[in-house]
Amino acid sequence: MINILVTAVGSELAFTIIKAIKLMKQPYRLIGCDIYQEVVGKYWCDKFFTVPLAKDEKNYIDSVKQIVKDEGINIVIPTADLEFFVLSKHQDGFKKEFACNILINEHEEIHRFNNKWLAYQWYVDHKLPTPKTFLADNLNKLEKEISGLLYPMLLKPRQGGGSRTIFKVTSLEDIAKYQSIIPDPIIQEYLFPDDEEYTAGTYRTSSNNVLTIVMKRKLKFGMTNTAETVNNTDLDKFCKHVILNTNLKGSNNIQFRVTKDGPKILEINPRFSGTTGIRANFGFNDVEMWINEVIFGKEITQPLIKHGFALRFMEEQYHLK
Repeated sequence: MINILVTAVGSELAFTIIKAIKLMKQPYRLIGCDIYQEVVGKYWCDKFFTVPLAKDEKNYIDSVKQIVKDEGINIVIPTADLEFFVLSKHQDGFKKEFACNILINEHEEIHRFNNKWLAYQWYVDHKLPTPKTFLADNLNKLEKEISGLLYPMLLKPRQGGGSRTIFKVTSLEDIAKYQSIIPDPIIQEYLFPDDEEYTAGTYRTSSNNVLTIVMKRKLKFGMTNTAETVNNTDLDKFCKHVILNTNLKGSNNIQFRVTKDGPKILEINPRFSGTTGIRANFGFNDVEMWINEVIFGKEITQPLIKHGFALRFMEEQYHLK
């Protein structure tokens, strides 16, 4: 029996990770925690705890440690942005004190790839194809830098995932209009065509093999709305090449578009991503892979991918009185 703690179980990321956990072959006990008392994920877990905000680092870590100790937790899976930064600094301590593994990348890698500007510089330094990107907080300087590029372009915040705060701009006036509502904005070359966007789940094993699942996707409300598995050796090789040029480990997600010049990286998410549950239903359960590797020492190999497509929809949790 594996005791798993999933944090921030009111988050969309937690929902998809729990879906993958429920597809695992080995028996498990699922513990959840969140800063709020009433969240959907609470009712998907065997036991639930409230914890302090992660920005209150000492009290947050003390609280999570108490849960790990009392419940005999073997695996912690964080799902909230700030928790990635906080828990990544403490993963060695959890391992030594409780023999508990936190499924997370190193702090430096999380910092780099959660900052789109730092990530862009990394892609360029390592000759990984990606759209041209510029800092967008100084309009006068920016006007000169993008003078040779065509509109539309994408204005987005340096930090944070998802597409909700990304704006397609068609002029300097547009950029000026949105600058004030986007924290630390960057602007990015727009990649065509629109119908060639992909999301890829990758798993890098301890022996440095990279396993992949590539899905073509369409977005709606800033999230993957439809995802269809793709059997394409060239795209698999591209994803492996990208991950092997980083220091990332375990599960990561690459979002990219295929242009007339080949695939180009939009971003890398150094963590489980919103399609984790979808991937697991197609046979690529990277939650299970990571657990099997760190707990049981199993050799992880490329799984057989079931081919098909997924459609996302909204649902609710009801508790009538």
